[in-house]
Amino acid sequence: MSPLTLREEVIPLVKSSLGLKRRALEFNLRKYQERLTQFEQRYGMSSQEFANEFDAGKLGDEAHWFEWQYVLEAHHGTQRQLDLLESVGL
Repeated sequence: MSPLTLREEVIPLVKSSLGLKRRALEFNLRKYQERLTQFEQRYGMSSQEFANEFDAGKLGDEAHWFEWQYVLEAHHGTQRQLDLLESVGL
């Protein structure tokens, strides 16, 4: 992939937009983490333990397990986006 070239006058706009995106991702990450903590406290296991049990098919198919899985995947995806954004280096 070739490097991105920006005109000098565009850089502040790009930085501002990326800053807004970063703040939105950070907000979402906090909300996902709060929800994961609620699940962990309610069911007495970490999200990693849950993921291992869920992936092994040991938990059943109740809606709350699928919700926990969704929130965990959303948390990981949001963290990946934040990591990518941080790597941009503008």
